[in-house]
Amino acid sequence: MKQWGKKIGLAGLLLSVLAVSTIITDGGGWGVETAHAATQTKAETNKSKALAIAYAQIQTQNASRVVALINKERMAVGLKPLMVHTNLTKMAKTKAIDMYNNRYFSHTSPKYGSPFEMMDSFGITYKYAGENLGKGQRSAEEVVKDWMNSPDHQENILNPDFKLIGVGYYNGHWVQEFIGK
Repeated sequence: MKQWGKKIGLAGLLLSVLAVSTIITDGGGWGVETAHAATQTKAETNKSKALAIAYAQIQTQNASRVVALINKERMAVGLKPLMVHTNLTKMAKTKAIDMYNNRYFSHTSPKYGSPFEMMDSFGITYKYAGENLGKGQRSAEEVVKDWMNSPDHQENILNPDFKLIGVGYYNGHWVQEFIGK
C-alpha cells in the first residue's frame, strides 16, 4: 500500500510539473500573464498621461487663440487689449468642464450658481463682470466670429469697463469670463 501511494504521489507530481510547464510555455501561465498585465497597465497609464498632456495643450492653445482674437477685435475699435487673469482662466476652464460633464449649457451652473456666484467662490473680486458661452464651434476663429455676430456677446467683448479676461475650453464648450475693477 505504501509503495502504491509513493508511485501515485510521484506520478501526480510529475503530471503537475508537466501541466505547469505547458501552461507557461503556451503564454497562458501565471507568471507570464501577470507580467503581461503589468506591462499593459503601465503602457495604458503612459498613453493616458500622454493624451492628457496633449489635450491640455489643445485647451491652452484654444484659449490663447480666443484671447488674441478678442484683443484684435477690441483694438480695431480703439479699446485696450484685455489682460489674462489666472484665477478667472481657472474658473472659465472649470465652468467649461462642468457644462460638459453635467450636460448643460447655461450661465447658471447647477453646482456653482450664476457666473457672479462662481466668481465669488473662486475669490475673484470685480466691479464689472460678464460671461460669454459657446458650444460646438470647432475653432477659436469660429467661436469668436459667432460671438461678434451676436449683439449681447459682442457687447461683452467690446465693453470698455472690462480689463481682464479668462477663457476656458473643454470638448467643444467655450467659456469667456470678463471683469473690470
